[in-house]
Amino acid sequence: MKEKADYSHDVQDFLLDDEFVRRVQDEFGSEEYITGLKAQFPTQESNIDLAIKVLEVMKNKQVYSTPEQRLRVWSEIEKSSVKSRNINLWNFTINSRFVRELIQVAAILIVTFVIGTLAFYYTGRKVVDNSPIISFASSTKVDYTKSQLILSDGKKIEVTAANSKISYSPDGASVNLNDSSSIVQDTRNDKFNQMIVPYGKYATLKLSDGTKVWLNAGSRLVYPPTFRGKYREVYLQGEGYFEVTKNTTKPFYVKTDRMKIEVLGTKFDVQAFSEEETHSAILLEGKISLSSPQTAMIAKEQVVLKQSERGVYSGISNRFIKEEISHPENFIDWTYGYINFNKEPLESVLKRISRYYNIKIQLRSGMGSFQISGKLDLKEDSERVLKGIAIISKMKLFKEEGGYLIKD
Repeated sequence: MKEKADYSHDVQDFLLDDEFVRRVQDEFGSEEYITGLKAQFPTQESNIDLAIKVLEVMKNKQVYSTPEQRLRVWSEIEKSSVKSRNINLWNFTINSRFVRELIQVAAILIVTFVIGTLAFYYTGRKVVDNSPIISFASSTKVDYTKSQLILSDGKKIEVTAANSKISYSPDGASVNLNDSSSIVQDTRNDKFNQMIVPYGKYATLKLSDGTKVWLNAGSRLVYPPTFRGKYREVYLQGEGYFEVTKNTTKPFYVKTDRMKIEVLGTKFDVQAFSEEETHSAILLEGKISLSSPQTAMIAKEQVVLKQSERGVYSGISNRFIKEEISHPENFIDWTYGYINFNKEPLESVLKRISRYYNIKIQLRSGMGSFQISGKLDLKEDSERVLKGIAIISKMKLFKEEGGYLIKD
């Protein structure tokens, strides 16, 4: 946190302070931190409260990730607030307390309205796609507490293995589970199958066309039992690694909430977690084309990836960033049950582990950001994996209510 002399008694000072934002979002220590901050800056208590209110609404709308976003949002709020205060509010001189309360209520309404509007601008750009598979995926609730194969007739089959293996016959009518049991389904309808993988597990599928898909923890794949029509199309939520069977007469598409991937080659990894602003794809072999959503205001953008390139689509900027990856194979190590990291930021490694096991991990370090290298076995339980991280990074692991804390 900044020293007292650094503040200009402005809400903006708090909103642009990354330490303030991080500590306010801390479920374990935020109350103690805020109390101490108000004691340190007693004249700024109202500014602190308003900054916290703004961050709460930003969190709900998912538009608080960067200082630039927070500055833009607050600038819009200030503009609207000034306008509202100029609408004869100063005429109510009979009761100044009433005026202050009225302005405070107006400010809260402005915060909600402005951030809601900006949230739509930032995060509302999901793929405008009325295809049956997208309509089905968006209307179906997902339960990530257990591994499930859901057939086209709605029948749910729980798969207990840590690494589930699902294989379809060429006509899609027969489904083999873990090489031990077989299920028959009706493929005469136009319904879809779903494979849902819970946190801490992963699954392998062989689709009816021979395409192989590895699904990471906390992921879902929606797909037809057999591919009819002029193209093959699947929907992914989470992370999946694909090895697509080549068929020049029937192109293969992977759709997410934020982008569409046309497969021009064979081997690639897609990260498309619904709670994250960015979706990405890494190409290991062949060629793929990525396209962004098209809205009434923004034109579609398209990029083509070559081998060892990654395309990252931002739902905030509606733009792709393309970059070369020196070790793309490290990004699919999870398909073998481990993660391998080479000079990767500790925050990035912890994020991958947090997502895989669906656990909250806090990092507190006085040394700033640093990189680590190593290899971790995901077949171990989460605490053993985190102990390994703590040893590699020369830090200490603490178990707390609701998650873990790693600090030096």
